[in-house]
Amino acid sequence: MKLEDLVLYQPNGLPIAAVDIRAKLGTTPEWAAKLRRNLLAHGGAVPALYFLVVTPDRVYLWKGSGTEPAELPPTHVVDAGPVFQPYFAAAKLDPSSVRGPSFELVVDTWLAELTRTDSEALEQRSVPTSDELLRSGLVEAIRNARLEYPAAA
Repeated sequence: MKLEDLVLYQPNGLPIAAVDIRAKLGTTPEWAAKLRRNLLAHGGAVPALYFLVVTPDRVYLWKGSGTEPAELPPTHVVDAGPVFQPYFAAAKLDPSSVRGPSFELVVDTWLAELTRTDSEALEQRSVPTSDELLRSGLVEAIRNARLEYPAAA
């Protein structure tokens, strides 16, 4: 069982967010909490402030929850439809039938754009996000971060 698909690192080299990407629809916060617990129980987690489970219809986010394999509810649950819709449209993908590698590319592109986006562009929503993600502090925390893919290492 893989732990995370990608990790975002601050410019100083500290991990800020670990991300698990699942091309699965119809998920619930309870499902995400169990998945997070299982992922953390079966591998060494990157000690990041944020942990995300990203699906085509939801982004589940834990902030400051540590790496203990406890079944904790997400601190934020975001409707991912409006966030990913522009990426699905640009790639001519149907969110209801998107497969793993295609969805991973959508998420990678979105996160890479967020790392390079300044506050003014976010206010104008030139990169899709949500008020919930902004309130969580994630968007600001990953500004200028670098993405790494642990499985590729």
